Amino acid sequence: MTDPVTLTLVRYPPRNLAWRRGRRHVRVPLRRIEAAAACLLWLPAGFHFGLALAGSTGMAADAGGWPHMAALAAGGVPLALACRLLWRRGRTLAACAAPAVLGSGAVAGTLMLEGFGPFAVVVVAAAASLPAWLMCARRSGRRWLDV
Repeated sequence: MTDPVTLTLVRYPPRNLAWRRGRRHVRVPLRRIEAAAACLLWLPAGFHFGLALAGSTGMAADAGGWPHMAALAAGGVPLALACRLLWRRGRTLAACAAPAVLGSGAVAGTLMLEGFGPFAVVVVAAAASLPAWLMCARRSGRRWLDV
């Protein structure tokens, strides 16, 4: 029982931990569902908030306003996807500034063109997301808007 026991040295293969550097990988089970809900609901919520500030109900509150609400939901998706792409590429300042600036412009545009129908709402919202998509397409080095 008191005999010395020798341990053999075992070398395990090295682990590749490069994917862990600089990021925290915390898995959130409902993250994609929450992101999809936010993509679809930010423009209708802003639209109705703007209507409440103006003191009117608008066309979306009518019984036939469901196509208008669907157009609002579909119109908010391009800007949300562009902001998500900016965030994933590491352009955090641009990803946070784009919804504040372009999102408020999209809400104001949809409030102005409410009476022209659902197609006009989608066109205005998609046009408001164009600068964010142009920022995503830019390939040059770091600029003052990138952090």
